[in-house]
Amino acid sequence: MNISIIGGGAVGLFFASQWSKDHCVTLWTRTDMQAEMIQRDGLYIFENGNENVQYIQSKKIGCQPLQADLIVVAVKQYNMKDVMGELTNAKSHSIMFIQNGMGHLDLLDKLPHHHIYTASVEHGLVKINGGTIQVNGRNKTNIGAFRGGTEEIIDHLQTDSFRFEWRENIHHMMIEKMAANAIINPLTAMLNVKNGQIAQNEHYRSIAKDLCREFASVFSYKSEEETFESVLSICKNTAYNESSMLKDVKEGRLTEIDAIVGVLVKEAEKKGCHVPLFRMIYNMIKGKENMPPLMSN
Repeated sequence: MNISIIGGGAVGLFFASQWSKDHCVTLWTRTDMQAEMIQRDGLYIFENGNENVQYIQSKKIGCQPLQADLIVVAVKQYNMKDVMGELTNAKSHSIMFIQNGMGHLDLLDKLPHHHIYTASVEHGLVKINGGTIQVNGRNKTNIGAFRGGTEEIIDHLQTDSFRFEWRENIHHMMIEKMAANAIINPLTAMLNVKNGQIAQNEHYRSIAKDLCREFASVFSYKSEEETFESVLSICKNTAYNESSMLKDVKEGRLTEIDAIVGVLVKEAEKKGCHVPLFRMIYNMIKGKENMPPLMSN
């Protein structure tokens, strides 16, 4: 397949590396500098003490029209509107979106394409620099159809070490992912810890359990106990991973708190649910956004 991946973050780089041997992959980045670095030096992947390099075609988004069998959009929620113009005019059989939260779904309705997928990633990934990622936990990618597409796409995308799982109900899939993001991301960002500490530290674990209770009161698809077990499982599977929100806070960048916890708080208001802990962590993260980068310990 001819695959175009938009986004030079950890997820975009990881997907490009996994498909580069079996498909014709082009990575589209936000800056010329990153595109030139990867085009020149390759993409480095560190996993289980091993180093691997993949040479991938890389270009700056917008330098030419998008045309591919599959376009994968792996940008953060707050950058979605910046790429919608490129996507609207793109010539592609299918588009796959990989975002945290659910704030982007309204944008997908505006696209003319017949096959649109949404996906959620359960791998533990960290971007070291523009051309290097660390894989801290390999799991699977959940995928479902927003419009059109079928389960057969998995046959083209997965390998023995890069698994996909089909989900009939994308709303449920995204709520499950949102639970992990809404609890693990802000907690690790506020506490300045890696994912595993949320499961290992009894005090942090207690906070996570209280947040799961609030989450289940808003999204009752799964119980508090099921949500808590899922969150702990992800923390254990990605124990050495540093969440994207923690990394954003450390580097003084905008976070995805609005697209994750902000959406949850608004949904709670609609349903008349009381979520004081989520309101608190929302304001705490908003207060940290765009502050000077944190010094490493």
